[in-house]
Amino acid sequence: MLGRESARDALLIDPGIFDEGLLRLLEGNGFYPRHVLITHAHQGHLSGVRTLRKIYDPALYALEPDALEFPAERIAEAHPLHLAGFTVRVIATPGHSQDSACFRIDRMLFTGDTLLAGSVGQADTEYEKALLLASVREKLLSLEPGLLLFPGHGPPSTLEIEQRFNPHLRE
Repeated sequence: MLGRESARDALLIDPGIFDEGLLRLLEGNGFYPRHVLITHAHQGHLSGVRTLRKIYDPALYALEPDALEFPAERIAEAHPLHLAGFTVRVIATPGHSQDSACFRIDRMLFTGDTLLAGSVGQADTEYEKALLLASVREKLLSLEPGLLLFPGHGPPSTLEIEQRFNPHLRE
């Protein structure tokens, strides 16, 4: 969740769960989740959306809204988003899934299942694995190395650490 102290609007990314902890975080800080970014349409990244929609009714954003079971706005790499006081750069990164996207917000990079600390996302075929690795090398590793990396699973990292030590990214 991202929000500014000076405003109530918040931005959530991949709400895989909606539990008491998230509710306390939102309500305790006076945030209202107006926007939800979806990195891809796998249930582990979407399960909390149904409850969020019942309580807050946020706008949803995804590369492939047709892959979702609820309405969402179609987003594209060429069009940055301006949500809850943040500028969001959309980066399409197919491979783990056709609709995979990463989101660059300030000095943060939210990668879903595209790039993880010490790993990359699963791919069903060799072609998809090659597409995933090409996405990471061409679109993510070309960004500033000091960006903080927040994957959909596991601990945070930085692009520099992943470029230097991730065994999946060695040539």
